[in-house]
Amino acid sequence: MNLLLISGCVLIIISIAIGWLIIARKYLSLKMFERLIRDDKNLVKAHIDYVMMALILFSFFFIGVNLPLPLIILACAGAVSDPTLFIFLSIKPNINKKIGGPFSAISTVIFLITTFGIGGSAFFIIWKLIK
Repeated sequence: MNLLLISGCVLIIISIAIGWLIIARKYLSLKMFERLIRDDKNLVKAHIDYVMMALILFSFFFIGVNLPLPLIILACAGAVSDPTLFIFLSIKPNINKKIGGPFSAISTVIFLITTFGIGGSAFFIIWKLIK
């Protein structure tokens, strides 16, 4: 269960770092970051998504239902990896997103991990509470 709390804290730290990256890119006009980040909107989405994922993990922890370790691992892995798609898109916004391509395959796997981890944990909590 502590893995949920630790992962949530790491996600908050990552979100803060992205917030500083947004400031460096957008308001300080640092050339290095202007060259690296091509799409500000996706970077902001990543920043927000990391906070939302952290809140979900914190919620699972504080609800107090002992989740099975596989669900905890999948929830944490999904919470960490899902927002990284936005970071990647902020750097490479013109990547080929067609079905069957590498980005599509990777994002599908990440969505499946996130769905089984977070969705599975939510179903498990409901099942435990109504049982």
